[in-house]
Order: sequence, then C-alpha cells, then structure tokens
Amino acid sequence: MKQPHHQLRSVAEAYIRGEVSDDEAAWFEACITSDDSALALYMEALADIEAELPTLEAPDQFAERLIAHEKIVPYRSAVPESDKDRPKRWYERPLFHYTIAASITMLFMFSGAYERLLPAEDGLVPAADSTMPSYSERWVDTTTGWIDQLLTR
Repeated sequence: MKQPHHQLRSVAEAYIRGEVSDDEAAWFEACITSDDSALALYMEALADIEAELPTLEAPDQFAERLIAHEKIVPYRSAVPESDKDRPKRWYERPLFHYTIAASITMLFMFSGAYERLLPAEDGLVPAADSTMPSYSERWVDTTTGWIDQLLTR
C-alpha cells in the first residue's frame, strides 16, 4: 500500500495539523512506524510547517498540570513497599554468605582439594612425605615475596 511521495507528504501535513480522520491517522502512524522513508518525509513536513503550529506559552506550567492529572499514574515498583522496610533475615545478610564461602574454602584447603586440581609434575602425584612443598605453600611464598619486593621499593 505504497503512496506516491507527494500524496504521502500531503497526508503527513494534514496529520500534523490534525485534519485527518481516526482511520487515516491510524494508517499514517502505522506507515511511519514501519517505513523509514515515510518517517523521514513526516519529519521534513513537520520542519516545513513548524512556523504554522501553535506554540506552548508556559511549558513548565503545562508539564506540572500534566503530571498532576488524575489519570496519569506514576510508575510503581514491582517490589511491595513492606519488603523494603522490613529488616533482613539472618540468611539474607552478606556476612552469612561470606562465612559460608570462607568455610568451604578452608575445607577445600585443609582437605587438599586445591592441590588435586593442579597437574602433577612428571605425571605422578607427589607423596605426602615428600620434601617438596605443596602448591599452596609455594603460592604463599611467591605472594609474600612479591609483597616484600613491593614494600622495599
């Protein structure tokens, strides 16, 4: 349902002035939302007849009246108000989650789970009575050495 350029331009100008029927307005709105060239034509027509359009004398007062209108409902949050005001339960507090995470980390460290995640040298897992320090000890030594280097600078 393509309209010639000049005919669509005249419909756009009539739409801007409010001289079209409800059916024509609905058709034109569908046209400008689906066709970029029709939207560009509408914007051109709007720019051309802008001087003919009435001006808003007190924009601030108009905005205040519009906001104060009884049929305009402000956005309401989906979270009920009562949930915001109630204190957090013990299991909703960050300290609880940090405690659980630290406990699991300590459990993995003491059980040797982290050492089993790293590849063993030469394909063999070192024995527990080996003189070679564990990975966690080497990581601690490397980290403390790195911190010592930063502090001496």
